[in-house]
Amino acid sequence: MPDVKEVFIVCKMLEAEARAAIEETGSRAEVIWLELGLHNRPKVLHDALREQIARAEAELAPERILLGYGFCGNAVQGLKTERCQLVLPRIDDCITLFIGSRRRKAALEGGVGTLFQTSGWDGDETPLEQHRRLFEEYDEEDAQDLWQMLYGHYGRIGLLDTHCYELAPVLESSRKTAELLGFEHCVYDASNRFLTELLSGGPWNDARFIVKAPGEAI
Repeated sequence: MPDVKEVFIVCKMLEAEARAAIEETGSRAEVIWLELGLHNRPKVLHDALREQIARAEAELAPERILLGYGFCGNAVQGLKTERCQLVLPRIDDCITLFIGSRRRKAALEGGVGTLFQTSGWDGDETPLEQHRRLFEEYDEEDAQDLWQMLYGHYGRIGLLDTHCYELAPVLESSRKTAELLGFEHCVYDASNRFLTELLSGGPWNDARFIVKAPGEAI
């Protein structure tokens, strides 16, 4: 059995920030990457996390498991370990993880529905790709109605500069997306501080992290 002190289970959407945190902290955690988009289906995400936690305990026997996730629609509710410590940020989602707090998130939005983006925001579930598919698959009137149902309450794309990826190409793509969708565009300063704290080895601030003993469910 390999000697593993920590296992870090993290969403691929956070890859740039997670890799920077690993390098900054010198973490030697065994990293398990989960696919993008699972947060859109909390039950599926819950099952995936539960499976990976059980597999990590069985195959690696770590002292602790670190989750690079927020609550994500309560997907983490009920998760527990059997033999090791479980630690995760005390936040609602990955946007708050990068921004720092829900209060700052609300202040940045300023009453305008904002789609926040980082370099990890890619693939088939971006608004631009959804817009393209809707208008290909439906007539214009139905597509417009569906679009309004999905995104009618949004009016801005907010690019989060976490200082963990090359900004220029992401900025160009983000601005193009906002222009094509008729949204405002802003760039906000952000960071991967939650992840560096998570990987620091503790002790963890109770106001910022949830720490569970073996057998204790979230």
